[in-house]
Amino acid sequence: MRRGTTPTNVFTVDVDLRNAVSLYVTYKQNGRTIIEKKLEDVEVLEESVSVELTQADTLKFKNGEVQMQIRARLPDGTVLASDIMTASVSAILKDGAI
Repeated sequence: MRRGTTPTNVFTVDVDLRNAVSLYVTYKQNGRTIIEKKLEDVEVLEESVSVELTQADTLKFKNGEVQMQIRARLPDGTVLASDIMTASVSAILKDGAI
């Protein structure tokens, strides 16, 4: 992922989360939560969760690794958490939004 861009992160899930009553996708760098998207901010399909990031979102990242995780609560009270995933964040030459 590059800073200052508008990527869509698509996460494949093995549990149908369409009926989740609560869902968070957390992006963390250097031990700090940088971005947290809620259920209303993402698209949940039977086998995936899609997160659209804005330029403002990706400009919050530093160059290096970012960790990502999905957590969800189902109607029956079951709480699930994905494995922690990592992605590289790359630099841009001209900083800021365009």
